[in-house]
Amino acid sequence: MSKRFTALFLCVMLFVLLLPAAFAEVDYDTVTIQKGDTVLKLLKARDRSYETDKYIVMVLNKLDRESKLEVLSIGDTLKIPKAVKDIEGAAPHLISSKDTIEYYVIPYKIQKGDTIKFIYKLWGLPYNDYEDIIKDLNPDKDLDKIFIGDLFFLPTTEKNLKTNVYTTVMSHTLLQDETPESVFTRYGIDFEKNQADLQKYNPAPFFTLKTGDKLLIPLVWD
Repeated sequence: MSKRFTALFLCVMLFVLLLPAAFAEVDYDTVTIQKGDTVLKLLKARDRSYETDKYIVMVLNKLDRESKLEVLSIGDTLKIPKAVKDIEGAAPHLISSKDTIEYYVIPYKIQKGDTIKFIYKLWGLPYNDYEDIIKDLNPDKDLDKIFIGDLFFLPTTEKNLKTNVYTTVMSHTLLQDETPESVFTRYGIDFEKNQADLQKYNPAPFFTLKTGDKLLIPLVWD
């Protein structure tokens, strides 16, 4: 075996050995899934950001697609990272760790006897706190004239959701040289294609936003 080939072989073997070791050193909790658990909820309990941690969760648990993070069964075990230092550089495109969850949006189909105010009363939430957002998210609906079967998108800040069908809305503060389009693109959202729908979540027109302003980003899971 030539010296050149031997050196190449040793380099390859070193890479193969060290790569798993890097992930093996990640400090993590092994969690047994309980009723109502989601990856988002488990990470939030550790003061973690779903957007910056989801990739390392996938690596630790050998998941090949993000949608599998939403498919949890009671009794399953899941590895959840503990410290921020363990994920630095792990994500292919890191979202700002300062981004926070603004609220969730639940698609709700109107049933007999429902009113929007009554739905929020059942949820134990103050309707007045959400009224303006509800109007923005449902611009083609009259909140005083609803019909059985109508589909409404209802916001809530409630963490313990009773449904797995929802959209998470993130809050991002625009930094210098950032634009709404660049932020949405970093989140993997096609700004041009979805601009009208994205505007529903943002009261101010996109062209008026500047450094320091808040931008809301709805995330729709696979």
